[in-house]
Amino acid sequence: MPRFIPTLPSDRKHLPLLLALVVLFAVLVSVFYVSNTAIKVDGDSMLPSLMSGDHLLVTRGYTQPARGDVVSFSAVISGKPDDLIKRVVAIGGDTVEVFGDTVLINGQPEPTTYQRITGTESFHIKPFSVPAGSVYVLGDNRPVSLDSRFFGPVRLADVKGRARFIFSPITRFRRIDAAAGRP
Repeated sequence: MPRFIPTLPSDRKHLPLLLALVVLFAVLVSVFYVSNTAIKVDGDSMLPSLMSGDHLLVTRGYTQPARGDVVSFSAVISGKPDDLIKRVVAIGGDTVEVFGDTVLINGQPEPTTYQRITGTESFHIKPFSVPAGSVYVLGDNRPVSLDSRFFGPVRLADVKGRARFIFSPITRFRRIDAAAGRP
């Protein structure tokens, strides 16, 4: 029975392909499981920026969220933990006042660097300061979003990471630009 000996000329021609496949596999594992994680958007609370079914590449260990960042975090909703994805509108130390779907940050209207959908909600949350080590998050589709208006600020310890890319479906592939606050 013949044995595989990689030093034979007929077998050496396959080594570059094998090496390339091993490197590609290592890069994919690193991108999707070591420094990042993949999550799926479930629901319409981030329309029009993110659509239900979008798959996002989210960094791990993101501890310094900034206004406009889209972050993934854990929250306890109805007594059970749930993973959500929302936009950071205020950071620790900011003063927040809510008028239905409209938010004032430090007495100023929220910046309009990204598209959002507002409704006709009429409730009012009096001005309060976001605690240090927390962020205030809202969905871009305010009428349907379950966000900090209902469950309060999110502790930084509960933030899993920052959304960087939409990678699936391929027709929606794009970078999520936090500086501009929109994909």
